[in-house]
Amino acid sequence: MNRAKLSKQMIKMLIIKFAGTFGSGMLSFAIGLYILHRTGSALGMGVSMITGPIVSLVLTPFVGYVVDTMNHRKIMMIAQSATSLGLIAFGLVFHAWPQQYYVELIALIVLLQVTDNFLSTTLTASLIQLFEGDELQQVNSLNQSITSLASFLAPIIGALVYTVVAIDTFAYIEVIFEVAALVGIMLLKYDQVAATDTTTDAEAVAVETEHEAGAVQAAESVWQNFREGFNYLRHQKLMLLISFSSAGINFFFAALNVGEPFLLVTTLKLTNAQYGITDSAFAVGMFLGGILLSLINLKQHPIKVSYFFIGILSALLFVLGIPELTGWANGVNTIYYALMNGLFGVVLVFVNTPIASMMQQIIPQNMQGRMFSLSGTLSMMMMPLGTLIYGSVFDHTRAFPVFVVSGVLLLILTIGIVLTISRKHLLELPENQIHPTKKEVVA
Repeated sequence: MNRAKLSKQMIKMLIIKFAGTFGSGMLSFAIGLYILHRTGSALGMGVSMITGPIVSLVLTPFVGYVVDTMNHRKIMMIAQSATSLGLIAFGLVFHAWPQQYYVELIALIVLLQVTDNFLSTTLTASLIQLFEGDELQQVNSLNQSITSLASFLAPIIGALVYTVVAIDTFAYIEVIFEVAALVGIMLLKYDQVAATDTTTDAEAVAVETEHEAGAVQAAESVWQNFREGFNYLRHQKLMLLISFSSAGINFFFAALNVGEPFLLVTTLKLTNAQYGITDSAFAVGMFLGGILLSLINLKQHPIKVSYFFIGILSALLFVLGIPELTGWANGVNTIYYALMNGLFGVVLVFVNTPIASMMQQIIPQNMQGRMFSLSGTLSMMMMPLGTLIYGSVFDHTRAFPVFVVSGVLLLILTIGIVLTISRKHLLELPENQIHPTKKEVVA
């Protein structure tokens, strides 16, 4: 395949990614900065950050069931429409009762998490229907790059707009981008491989109960479907280990998500513009990393690549808090954290994308909705705990030792996971071998 050529299908996908990410990125930046300025507490910001993962955990059985049994295009269109309506409702409520900002923002975060869970899981499960098997790494990498480009622009523009408009205006602005993404979704061309055409053993069980009450049947279908997905994951030892180990990794990575904004804004006193630059540098790194990964073919197994770069992440985390000790001017601090976040961005692409491409190729299409929802939730289940703990720790402890300890513990965890995979020979199992696949077309 010519990796320099982009199909119309890829261009549509990239437009969807850019529109959705840019609008939501500006809103997320504004929400985080608004809460941090209003509360002045890392814990206060942390509570808002854990809301999303908790919602994801509750939704896990339902998201997988819906994605695996219903039309993907309709799911995404409904999710996008609900997002737009929710943003408009938030803007109206916030304008009427601005003093209740925290409750209103939490409610908005919950709504956006619900719709994003359905949208992102459906879109990920749809990629195998939208692109050839050997295009998956390229489209995943370019998705990462275009998402990062949008994420780069969002904080910079968001920091500028934040000083002149209220938070409800950000919500109205995002509606424009959500509608643009909705149009892109409507234009995607799917294979004739509909999720509703696939039948699992769990669904067969549900069919046998068709004479029962409709509500009971639907509930049983959801839970039978979920159990079927969990049983599949339980027998896929490598993916199960990755999911649970990712939970531990995300626990320590909460140190970055909570600690860096608190350190930069509250301790080092960076301006909104300076903080926006450092935040955007992360996206620049992911953009460059995505472009680089889209141009190369990995020689090693994706798991080896991912965990090697997790080791690099732990080293970066180790040195993240140095400016707290140096007394550098804010200009120097801005440059330092821009460089660090750029490196974080590049490395994260090489952590996440290889595993995502591998899962898309080895998981059956009729299981992908459940698997991506379940594995994603398992990997994020420790993030709320990590966010709360780190939020409290950063409120009472200097950042540098917290980052050092977190980096060391993350490295130890990574080494332990790699040794476990090696000793159990998990990469040599037949189900973990990656073979080129082609799109299936059902007449």
